[in-house]
Formats: sequence, C-alpha cells, structure tokens
Amino acid sequence: MPRREVTVIISPNYSAESIRLTLPLWLVRVLIGLAALLALLVAASLVMVLSGAYRLSRLGYLEQRNRQLETEFAKVGELRKQLEQMEEQSSRMAAMLGIEKTPPPVNWDSAPFDSSSMPEWLKTETWGAQLVPVILPLDEYAVSQAMSDPHPAVDLAAKTGTPVRATADGIVTQRGSDRTFGRFLLLAHGKQYESYYGHLEDWNVDKGDTVRAGHTIGWVGSTGKSTAPHLHFEIRRAGLRIDPTTLLKL
Repeated sequence: MPRREVTVIISPNYSAESIRLTLPLWLVRVLIGLAALLALLVAASLVMVLSGAYRLSRLGYLEQRNRQLETEFAKVGELRKQLEQMEEQSSRMAAMLGIEKTPPPVNWDSAPFDSSSMPEWLKTETWGAQLVPVILPLDEYAVSQAMSDPHPAVDLAAKTGTPVRATADGIVTQRGSDRTFGRFLLLAHGKQYESYYGHLEDWNVDKGDTVRAGHTIGWVGSTGKSTAPHLHFEIRRAGLRIDPTTLLKL
C-alpha cells in the first residue's frame, strides 16, 4: 500500500535550486491541528487581555465614583450638623423671645423687602443670627429730634413712602394705631430688646410675623400727631427705652 504523503516544494526566485519537503499526511494533520489550537489560544488570550483592560478601567471609574460619593456623604454630614445648629439657634431665639415654639419659617424670596438696598453681609445671614438692633431703619433721613427725657426716642425725617426696615431679626408683637403715633409696629428681638416704629403710612407685616434684619416692615408717613413725614423710632431693653445711638450710628 503506497504511503500517503504531502510534498511541499519551495522554489526561490532567481535560482534553479528548489527545496523539497515531504511529510507524512498524519504529521501534516497534526501540525494543522496544533496551528488551529495555537490560533484559538491566541484568540482566547486576546479576549482575556481586552476583558481585563475593560475591568481595570471599570475598577478605576468605580474607585473614582466611590471617592465622589464619600465626598458627597461628608457634605451631607456637614449640612446635617449645620441644620442641627440652626435648630438649636432657633430654640435659643424662641426662649429669648419668651415663646414656646419658633415661628414657622418664612419664604424670604417672596417677601417684599428691598434686597438691593441691604448690606451684602445681611443677605447671607439666617433668621436668628442678628438678635440685637444692628442696622438703621432708614437709608436716607435727617434727625429732626434727638432722644431726651421728655422725648424717649429719635425722630428721623424722611419722604413719605420711604421703606422702613427692621433693625434686627425678631417677631412682630404689636401692630396698631393710636392718636399720638398713628400706625405703629413693635418688634421683639433677642436679649430682651424691642424696637418701635411710629407714624407709619402703612405696614406690610402682621402681628406674629417673623422678620429679618433689613426686611421692609412699612413705610414712612405722617399718621397720628405729626406735622411732617418722619419715623418715630425707639429701642427698648427689658421694657425701658434706651438711646438708639448707643447701638446704632445715626
């Protein structure tokens, strides 16, 4: 029986000599199988390398995301601490004002106050941060009468309709009208301080409202016993009237 063989002839260019290689058929089949197996191994290795590279990049992304989440959780923790501090501050404010509960929060974004005329440092303050009168009730005024024994207040002359601002954070405890001071407002602040505003043309707050330092609470008028538009302004502590110039620069 003749042998089954495969002959490979290699003939180089520009040469009469050739290389003849004869291999048994079974060996050829073995070599082809080994080549196919090697190709499969190379393909599998390539897939594993690509998969490993993808997983490595994914791991890097997950580690970065994990760091971001840790940072965000830390921020949430800080916000929680700030909220607790604000709650504690509100409780102290309520205790100072002699009320059982802090008044409901006010949407300051919808409140009709003159944010453009407020000092920048007041715009970032939270309610309850300014417990003592800290700002003047008017932007433009002239002192028409200073405080004295028969006149325990200062009169600030201004145009009718000039906005009157709360001098500190607090609560409107009285709103009314009498024969002497016309339309008036009384605000309670912290540390037993109160501020009084008389001869108002009108108000835009009601009894029980919370107000913030710089919040417009009314407008200059000439109601009551008044000969010209002006603001009758008092500061009281523990029920006693004190000179506003001890706290505010007029």
